[in-house]
Amino acid sequence: MPIFDEEFTVDATPDAVWVFLLDPRRVAPCLPGCEGVEVEDARTYRAHITVRVGFLSTTQNLRVEIVESDRPRRLVSVGRGEDRKLASHVEVHTTLDLEPTVAGGTLLRYHSDVRVLGRLGSVGDAVMQVKVKQLTGEFAANLRSALGGRPS
Repeated sequence: MPIFDEEFTVDATPDAVWVFLLDPRRVAPCLPGCEGVEVEDARTYRAHITVRVGFLSTTQNLRVEIVESDRPRRLVSVGRGEDRKLASHVEVHTTLDLEPTVAGGTLLRYHSDVRVLGRLGSVGDAVMQVKVKQLTGEFAANLRSALGGRPS
């Protein structure tokens, strides 16, 4: 299971970042390839995401559930998606740790474990690692931009 870590700062307080992260409609535009989001309840939403991985294009109907929250320090989610056309499944465990900075912003540490099964998993770990690293970087850049931030 590939593991990905990202760290970046945003020019917003941990409380402001927390409120943003708990609003799927505000987070959705930060998710690369997200074409829509549907809120099920306060802890669960579905995202329709299309991305190209190697020679394959996949559309995942990803169900994301917040499984742990410690306001405004830590948010843990599990996302599970399926692409029936490719007979593929994706599972993503993500942890976001928020820490106040001296300058009044927030340091976000993003840790993600990704598992890909089925035809999509056949593209190989090296290709998958490059793609997930790219998507993680895009998410961080989009979130930083949405909240007002800078690379760390």
